[in-house]
Amino acid sequence: MSAPPRRRRSTALIRLLQIFTMCAAFLAVHFSAPTPAQAYTHLCGSFFGVDGNDPISYRYYSITSTYYNAFNSAQGRWDATGATGFFRYEKNNGDPEIEVRDGSYAWTDWARTSSQGCTLGYWSYDEVYIAFNSRTMGGLTAREKKIVAEHELGHAYGLNHVSLTCSNPGPAVMRQGRDKFSCGSDGPWYDDVQGVKANY
Repeated sequence: MSAPPRRRRSTALIRLLQIFTMCAAFLAVHFSAPTPAQAYTHLCGSFFGVDGNDPISYRYYSITSTYYNAFNSAQGRWDATGATGFFRYEKNNGDPEIEVRDGSYAWTDWARTSSQGCTLGYWSYDEVYIAFNSRTMGGLTAREKKIVAEHELGHAYGLNHVSLTCSNPGPAVMRQGRDKFSCGSDGPWYDDVQGVKANY
């Protein structure tokens, strides 16, 4: 004896909802893009014409081996991520996009990234300046100096400071201070890379 028509319809509806839920879950797991960790923020500027795997030129000006090594390692770390573009050393470029130097400066920061302004969302004259303060960075380890350089390159990309901890929701090289040094690996981390991708 067959079930009454009403019961058959409700069973078919439940089965249809189950199939729909399973399909939606499959699509969400396999085809959705990962969302940003949470908290990247942007400065006004970015480099003009950088898309996909385009170079961002840099050149050293009056730099010692300590900060040469820190910056060189940092740009290598960024290049190993999926962040937009890549950094290319151009020794004879008279107008690179990034000028890198170190010195003993009166200011208290470990390092500074500066520009001549921001025009229509791009760095004015398509260049920034990174300066490492040997006076304040002297007590940092080589690894910590590299992470500071990663942080400054994040500013050059156009990333601002964030307030993330190592576990909430995850580390970010764009956090200020010493806390990021204890986050395990050396960065840049997921939030940093997602921030760059969102800016280009």
